Amino acid sequence: MSRKTSKLVKILLSLFALNSLTLYFYFSSDSHHLHHNNSQTTTTQTPHHHHHQQQRQFSKPWPILPSYLPWSSSQNPDVKFRSCEAYFGNGFQTRLDLLNSSSPTSPGGGGDGGGGWFRCFYSETLRSSVCEGGKVKMNVGKIKMSRGGERLEEVIGRKEEEEMPVFEDGAFEVDGEGHGDGNLGFGRRRLVSDEFLNRYLPEGEILSHTMRALIGSIRVVEPQVFDDCDQWVEEPTLLVTRFEYANLFHTVTDWYSAYVSSRVTGLPNRPHLVFVDGHCKIKF
Repeated sequence: MSRKTSKLVKILLSLFALNSLTLYFYFSSDSHHLHHNNSQTTTTQTPHHHHHQQQRQFSKPWPILPSYLPWSSSQNPDVKFRSCEAYFGNGFQTRLDLLNSSSPTSPGGGGDGGGGWFRCFYSETLRSSVCEGGKVKMNVGKIKMSRGGERLEEVIGRKEEEEMPVFEDGAFEVDGEGHGDGNLGFGRRRLVSDEFLNRYLPEGEILSHTMRALIGSIRVVEPQVFDDCDQWVEEPTLLVTRFEYANLFHTVTDWYSAYVSSRVTGLPNRPHLVFVDGHCKIKF
């Protein structure tokens, strides 16, 4: 074996050993984190949601992948318009508080009570927003699309439009506790106006802007209306609508957008995922 070949083998073995150690420490920290969280888990239910079926599943932490710039809009105010960093997700600098919570412990605001909250982060470069909220209810009966999850052979010939969600008014609701006008309350009102959608979620050249339609469907409702839920999930949950689901490139960009959304909103762990589309199963 020549000296050059021997040196190359040593380098490869060193890289393999380093990679093995990195994976070992990473998965060891994951296991310790989950064990620590589970040991502190309680199954008691709050009086406000005593009839809900609560779902508690502690999510995995993010991998050790430091970002060149912080994701928080307050920590990177100098990201330049149409810069590479802005195109790749560091440019969501404009924070828009649409509904402040009446709960002092909620990230949405302060006060007494326990109402919902909702806010968006807008990127001038991407001309789009990342939005998040608390105490948000999904009404699946008001979301129209194909069933999804079928085998590809079963849906050959089905139109793409049938697999994309159509949101009726009230498809999503936010608990409006603390946002009414006295004893009469406010019934149901839109969370955002058309002017807001045109400014921060412009339709552009997209034929079906599902996120714009989703945000436009949200209604702020009184607590007694909101409180009628079959299941309550307390951990962060990310809604994902796939478009070119059978195209590997577009699938990767969809997943990267999901990752950026999670980091921009400051999720401490990997969120649960809900696919809001009616696509069939694919093999990737």
